[in-house]
Amino acid sequence: TKVAYHLGLTGPAFSAQTACSSSLVAVHLAAGLLRQGEADVMLAGGVLIDPGLTGGYRYRPQHIFSADGDCRPFSDDATGTVGASGVGVVVLKTLRQARRDGDTVYALITGSAINNDGAQKMSYTAPSLAGQREVIRTALSRAGRTGADLGYVEAHGTGTRLGDPIEVGALRQAFDVTESGRCALSSVKSQLGHLGAAAGVVGLVRAVLAVHHATLPPNLNFRAFNPEIGPDPTPFHIPTEATPWPGGRQRVAAVSSFGIGGTNAHVIVE
Repeated sequence: TKVAYHLGLTGPAFSAQTACSSSLVAVHLAAGLLRQGEADVMLAGGVLIDPGLTGGYRYRPQHIFSADGDCRPFSDDATGTVGASGVGVVVLKTLRQARRDGDTVYALITGSAINNDGAQKMSYTAPSLAGQREVIRTALSRAGRTGADLGYVEAHGTGTRLGDPIEVGALRQAFDVTESGRCALSSVKSQLGHLGAAAGVVGLVRAVLAVHHATLPPNLNFRAFNPEIGPDPTPFHIPTEATPWPGGRQRVAAVSSFGIGGTNAHVIVE
């Protein structure tokens, strides 16, 4: 509402709070409001500014923070995530409106979904394979896509021993693709750390730029797959440096964001 006041915006203005998935949930809600004709343009974003992060932290076993200050999503030596400060905002319009206004269109959101895990998991803060799988399947269905169409997934990828294998398992089941190495898997948290409420929109920005520039972004600090993911990562591969989008493939990417408390969001961009 403060942004609406300062910029003179008169459409829907509200905050969405679903912990770490907040800003990707906001993107899903904003896209729906645009489709309903509630606004001509929507700003969707997230902010996490924590001055205390500059002081570091003391490692605690069994908690989510890394033992050495590095976030290594999906790697066998991953020990957790790292906190970060940042902000991300995207401008959303219907494609017809954007073309009419002469805007640069970086990517098109063709499908998105949100859900909640409910009670069928180990604890309130634990991730759920079933919940993640279903939100991915729903977003793919709404986009008119299958797992075989995806060239890149911008993962939630926190680098935790529990979360990463569940995320890969959910993606595998939702995609149902048996071709080895067909889809790149990466997480911006390997570069920036975990931006909390801003994590989802920052991941979306990265995926949009990947689609726009036809470049698969790297997953830093990756050595080998977490053994709990298994020796065969089909259909995924982890790019450790920026690489061109595979030739002859449509540029279709997905973004995942999962919040403590079980609210999951998944978005398809192309």
